[in-house]
Amino acid sequence: MKKKVLAAMLLAAMTVSLVACGSNSDKSDKTESDNGEKTKIVMGTSSVSKDLAESGKEELEKKGYEVEIKVFDDYVLPNDALVEGSLDANFYQHEPYMNNYNDSNNADIVMLEPKLYNYYSGLYSTKADTLEDLPEGGKIGIAEDASNISEQLQQIEEAGLITLSDEPSSGEFYTVADIVENPKNYEFVSGDGNKYKNMDDYTAIIGTSNTMAEAGVDPTEHLLKKFVNNDLAQGICVMKANKDADWVKDMMDAYASDAAKANVPASSGFEPAE
Repeated sequence: MKKKVLAAMLLAAMTVSLVACGSNSDKSDKTESDNGEKTKIVMGTSSVSKDLAESGKEELEKKGYEVEIKVFDDYVLPNDALVEGSLDANFYQHEPYMNNYNDSNNADIVMLEPKLYNYYSGLYSTKADTLEDLPEGGKIGIAEDASNISEQLQQIEEAGLITLSDEPSSGEFYTVADIVENPKNYEFVSGDGNKYKNMDDYTAIIGTSNTMAEAGVDPTEHLLKKFVNNDLAQGICVMKANKDADWVKDMMDAYASDAAKANVPASSGFEPAE
């Protein structure tokens, strides 16, 4: 009889212990209050866009949320994690990239309005401080893909360094073959992924401000600046099912605030979207 009583007491003690452990675990991992309101927001970003994700963190915390920023080295994983539910939001991409991910993965990610930050394309050189001082000859580094090569050649034409034909000679994009005047005899080199880190090998290079910042180059030290299409502005993304949630509205209020925008340094290569 005593053995049965002792066994029952041990079983009861174990049950209480397990319940207590479970309760503590639930409490430590909680992202919602007891009444169902969200209390913690986990946002994913990339190393390039980390300043953007950090910009509104303090303002969102003032609204009573715990905010965790997770930085990814891969550009697909922040969307994967959002779909899987380990992230509540991400802040690192533009809408065309998001749409392509949705199409490829049958996902329902949406970008919140307004889009918050844009980057720009610039002409950079270690050999001149102004366009007028750019030396003749040598190499100018340009993009690797057809659409960006076309865009950058038109930007170089606007700077007065070359003249392009009235229309692309083949397809919809301009190529180096479409240069009809090149008075300073520049050689245009594409396909060099290391050009941002080997700028001394070039008379000048064209790159996006955020890419220059990632390469350790001050993006504000440009000879020429042109904003990219606003369709490529970066914004905060969430799952479609959450877009009207109160916590999402609070998040957007925080990140769209003047205080948040003041936290994004010019050295990041991003500026508030128009």
